[in-house]
Amino acid sequence: MSIFNYDYVVKYFDIGKNNKLSLKSLVAILQEAAGCHSDMAGYGLNDIPNTHFSWLLLNWKVKMFSHPAVNEELHIKTWPRSLEKFYCYRDFEVYDGNNNLIAIASSKWIAINVDTKKIIKVAPSIIDAYGGNVDKNVFEDPFEEKIAAPENAKLNFEYTIQRRDIDTNGHVNNSYYIDFALETLDEKIYAQNEFNNLEVVYKKEIKYPDKIRCYYSFENNQHIITIKNEDDSVIHSVIKLY
Repeated sequence: MSIFNYDYVVKYFDIGKNNKLSLKSLVAILQEAAGCHSDMAGYGLNDIPNTHFSWLLLNWKVKMFSHPAVNEELHIKTWPRSLEKFYCYRDFEVYDGNNNLIAIASSKWIAINVDTKKIIKVAPSIIDAYGGNVDKNVFEDPFEEKIAAPENAKLNFEYTIQRRDIDTNGHVNNSYYIDFALETLDEKIYAQNEFNNLEVVYKKEIKYPDKIRCYYSFENNQHIITIKNEDDSVIHSVIKLY
């Protein structure tokens, strides 16, 4: 069966403002669920020495309907809805302990050879290992895979990457980009908004000890953060919060 089930209990370090599950923590939990599905399929982190295969995250779209509190149980359902060629589109549904739908998410991943760092095709054997595709899309419309960086954005935050920011792939963990986005917001905007919606486009990985510059703009009732390198020549990511 292609739908993978993952249970989780909200921990103290998962909560943010108002003692509720933070958007960043939800994204980290979803990544964990996807990783466990790959473990079951035989293409997880511990399998890399044999498979030389991994997934690289390109996009997130997340919508939260409610924010659970600490010690609440979560049940995550995740599945590949389009696992073919070079990519995998993976969707998620998150339920609370009373079986209420509290969040949905969609993501896009690209297959790479970890030795060469090159994009590779998803072999039929990999598709079979994950159980094939599920014809179910949590969002009615396809999510925006390319988000243009706004012009005339304001520089609000600069940061030098620390060792603690780096994951096993040797670059900044995907969920940490949300931290950078939140730090870019003015205090009043941060304090007055809960941010139930997130969209992220990952364009260029960030490594240690890179220096980043984060720009802010507000368009169409969305807070847009553009993360660039030290001299603004490279866009690492564009993030929408709303």
